Formats: sequence, structure tokens, C-alpha cells
Amino acid sequence: MGTLLLCGGTGVLGGRIATLLAGRGVRVRVMVRAGSDESALRALGAEIVTGDLTDPASLDRAVTDAGTVVSTANAIGRLLAGRARGLTLDAVDRVGNLALVRAAETAGVERFVFVSMSGLSAAMVARSPFAAAKRQTERALAASPMPSVVVRPSRFQETWLSPRTGIHPDRRLAVVYGRGRTPERLVAVGDVAEACVRLALAGDPPSTVEVGGSEALTRHQVVDGFERETGTRFRRIRVPRPALAAGSRALRRAKPELASILGMALTADEEDDGVGPDALRRLGIEPRTTSQAISDLVRERVAADG
Repeated sequence: MGTLLLCGGTGVLGGRIATLLAGRGVRVRVMVRAGSDESALRALGAEIVTGDLTDPASLDRAVTDAGTVVSTANAIGRLLAGRARGLTLDAVDRVGNLALVRAAETAGVERFVFVSMSGLSAAMVARSPFAAAKRQTERALAASPMPSVVVRPSRFQETWLSPRTGIHPDRRLAVVYGRGRTPERLVAVGDVAEACVRLALAGDPPSTVEVGGSEALTRHQVVDGFERETGTRFRRIRVPRPALAAGSRALRRAKPELASILGMALTADEEDDGVGPDALRRLGIEPRTTSQAISDLVRERVAADG
């Protein structure tokens, strides 16, 4: 299959994909930004090329002789963590990914695997700049003669069961978005990584794959799970739907990453995206349940606290 170019390899999902590809003996080239810690990728035997989605010339170099491109790259995590000085969500997630698609097409890449997101309804796209960028990249791939696979995962367990989105086991506190009564099938990063690898290496993969978890839980049921695992009661802070909508609108220009989180939370509270485990199981992957993820997270925290 030639060289596989991975964009986003220093992130959580991309790092998992790099590890899985290396374990299968795939020749992997990883595009990393200047100054990034690439030691773990080098230890896997990956070829490292310096590049950035905001630098079109570097993309041309990165895709040279690549047969397959897998992109998990985005800026939202770095922006939320305050580690994206000088970058914007639009420059990376919209303009940058579109530039990567063009560079890959020009270079004659034979397959482009793009990690998008599930639930790209009109409401989601209108409220979340992150979702809007995903939709634009999907459309560019659909219009391209280059073969592509769009992977649409549900929201990640590792994100939506964490302090970043309001679950604080150490403080016995949880944020509930909206009514918190709409079931959602959160999916594990590891399961999505395995799906991406199998789709990148498959002989004739489908053009769109929606991957979700196997256990449908509401936000309140998630908090119930943390209470059972910790043996304590959590204080639940409810953010009403009107507040989520107002925050998403107000922050859209100044803090599009925060607007995106609020918009995603609101839309997920209003709509069940209906994505379940069928696609993962067709790929031979049995998804980790949300209950198991909660148990694992609590156990890891207890171990870390000694």
C-alpha cells in the first residue's frame, strides 16, 4: 500500500492509530508541527515530517509518495487547553483540512480517511463551528475524485466523562447539559482508532462509517454511574438549554472552541444521533461500554491518588 501519512499523530486518537499501525508493520509517516514532542512516534519507528495544516507548502511535502492519508488533526483540544497560541479553529479545522484534501488529491493519494463526527444535523452545524468545519471537509471529499472514507464517531468517552466537560469525581461534582434525559452512545477512543486502522487497510471500505458505543445512557445516568463507582453522591449543576444556546451564539466569534462545546452539548441533549455499535461490530470490534469506561476512569484516579 506504500507509505501511509498520518496527520494528528501527536493527539490522543492519532497516537493510538500510530501505535496500531506500527504494530501491523505499516510504513507510517507522521506529520508533526515544529516544536511538538515526537519522541513516542520515533520510538514506534515512524518517519517524521515537519508540517502544519496552516502551511500549504508543508502539506505538499508531507503527501509526496503517500498512498493513504489518515487525518485526525484538529485544533479544538489545544484551544480548550490554552496550547494553541496564534492558531484559530477556522484556520486549522476548516481551511487547513481543506488544504490537506487538495494537496492529497494533487499528489494522487489513493485513499483519504477523515475523522469527522456524528450528528451533523443542521442545528449542530449552525451552533458549532467545529461541526461546520467537519461538514465542509466532508463535502470537499465527496466532490473529489480521490477515494475517501469518512469516519463519524459519536462523542468520545474520554472527553465527555472527564473534567474538561464537567465530570469531577475528585470534587463529587458533575455538570448536566440541558435536561440530561436524552440517551447517548459514547464511544471509546481506542475503538475508533482500531476502526480507522482497519478502514485504512481494508480492500474496499465503505465511503462513510458511523461508529458509536453499545450502551445508551443519559447524562443523568452517567452521573449515577460515577456515584455507584465512587460510593458517594455528586452535586449536579444543570445548565439549561437556553443558557447553552445563548452561550454558543455569544462565543461563536471570540471563542469558537467553547461555542462548539456548548453547541454540541445542546444538540446532543435535544437529538439522539442514533449512531450505535453496528459498524464497529461489522469491523470485528466489540465496543467498550460507557459503564466500563466510568469504572476504568474511577479506578485509574484511585490508583493515581495512591
